[in-house]
Order: sequence, then structure tokens, then C-alpha cells
Amino acid sequence: MPDYHSAFNPGEHVRFANEDVLRNFQQSWKWHHPLANEQLSWANKRDSIKSVGYYHGGTPLYEFNTAPGIWHESCILDMTLNPNYDKEAGVVAADYYTINHERRNNLPVAVVRDPASREVLVAFNFSAERVAEAMRTVARVRSRICFEGKYGFGGIYESNKKYLDISDK
Repeated sequence: MPDYHSAFNPGEHVRFANEDVLRNFQQSWKWHHPLANEQLSWANKRDSIKSVGYYHGGTPLYEFNTAPGIWHESCILDMTLNPNYDKEAGVVAADYYTINHERRNNLPVAVVRDPASREVLVAFNFSAERVAEAMRTVARVRSRICFEGKYGFGGIYESNKKYLDISDK
């Protein structure tokens, strides 16, 4: 992921990818922090992120509370992206939200919209185009609820609209 922008944060619980994915990464990755053989035994196991660091150039690198070594983002998975999780909250964020950049009052902003085109997040940033692209990258690997938590906005409107109904009865 470019620009020192990680998909996961310290303290989050994640699942490691299956052994085939880890082995494929181990064999194909030829750069910094290769996956060690001892890390393959963590396939499909869970752990919590101790810290997130970045290799120069922006590659996120993760350390865990229990699992050994340094881990790349492509080796870990969002635990809420599975069929047993809530059907609205656990969908891939990129399949639900649209993320664009635009100018408002001559200022660059990144804008996140739900399927009804409601703006759920508008964030000013001088590099709004790069921020929007980084957010789209995160949205492809995170669930809707985790994406909302990462960027600090409350969505899941449909799940909570029974609490928001203020119409006259």
C-alpha cells in the first residue's frame, strides 16, 4: 500500500492467510522482510497486531503479540470478512462505498458515499487524490464495519435505522 497508509491498525485482531497463500508469498516475494519458514505454521491462526511500521517507500509491515517475525499486509486477513459474520457489516467495503476526490470551495477533499449517494465522510487533504486511492485500497481488503471504524465514521445505517426512525406514528 503506498504512502505509509496501512489497512490494519495496532490492537486489531486478524487472521493469517491459509498455508497456500503464505507459501506462495514466501516463494514469490524477493524483497525486504521475506516470510520465514516458522511463520508458515501460523496459517489460519489469529493474533492481535502489536505494531505497524513502514519500509521506506511505504510498505506496511506488521508485528504481532504472539506470532514471530515481520508480516506483510497480503499475509493477513480481516476476520469480519467471512460468511458467518453480519450480512450488512461484514461485506467488503469497496462493494458498498464509493470513494472519490473532488474540490469544494477550491479545497481538495476525499469523499466516501453509500449506495444512496449519502456522504458519510468528507475529508480535507492537500493530497486528496492519493488519499482517496489509499482508502479504496483499504476498502478492498476490509469489511464495511472495519472500514468505518478505521476512518472514524458511523455507517451501518440500515442495521440501525430502527433506532433512528423519528417519523410520527
